[in-house]
Amino acid sequence: MRTYFFGDLHGNVDALDVCLRCLDGQDADEVYCLGDLAGWLPFGDRTFVRLRSMGFPTVAGNHDLLIAGAITDFADQLDRMQATAYNAGLLFAEQGAIEYILGLPLLIEREDFTIVHHSPFDLPASGSAPTIECFGYLDPEALRHAIPLWRNHPKRLIFSGHDHIPAIYELPEGGEVIEHRPGPKEDLTLCLNEHSRYWIKAGSVGGPYRDGTPVANSVLYDSERQTITMLRIPYDTRPLSEALSSHRFHRNLPTIKKYIEILKES
Repeated sequence: MRTYFFGDLHGNVDALDVCLRCLDGQDADEVYCLGDLAGWLPFGDRTFVRLRSMGFPTVAGNHDLLIAGAITDFADQLDRMQATAYNAGLLFAEQGAIEYILGLPLLIEREDFTIVHHSPFDLPASGSAPTIECFGYLDPEALRHAIPLWRNHPKRLIFSGHDHIPAIYELPEGGEVIEHRPGPKEDLTLCLNEHSRYWIKAGSVGGPYRDGTPVANSVLYDSERQTITMLRIPYDTRPLSEALSSHRFHRNLPTIKKYIEILKES
């Protein structure tokens, strides 16, 4: 079984297109989206419409829930709130978009893996609504706190997005966490150890790219070969750079300013 994962599209339809073309060559049996169909970039309606039409099983991301008004952001996330408001205007104009987002699950379970936008250990109790606190980041402290729950998690593999930094975290039986990362523009294939657990952070398809490398990131899991491949797919970033630089609203957001610089330097 070959399973393809990608997420954090954030309105970048150019990166999504190359990701879908890559999918065509992977002979995948299943495809999952890790959430954040829209968000940071001011073109969230484009990626949302494309993904909804594909029908892939998808988990809800924090940006999706913010746009739909299901959760409220932290007070200090001013530029994210402004990007959310802009994309909410786009998606509220799309028929059925908000209802679709509100119907997305927070978690999908399969035989040997869990799919979630950020972490299965930060989700609300059954019957409770999510909050923005469910979507932290997997920094070293958060990872340490998660280890006891991770060791007892019923699934060996966790696939998630959210952090925008592609990495595979390996938890050996009785050992310390080992981090595996691909090179800036290089794929990484890891052969799985039967005595280890793995948490795969897929990175972002559409950015902003927190590792400074503007490539469309995705993951392929081959259960027969027991391998995970992190795919770093290059694409022409010039059209996006020009579109953001000329956008009278988004070009002034601090996060987007940094993103434009990364795009220009690539």
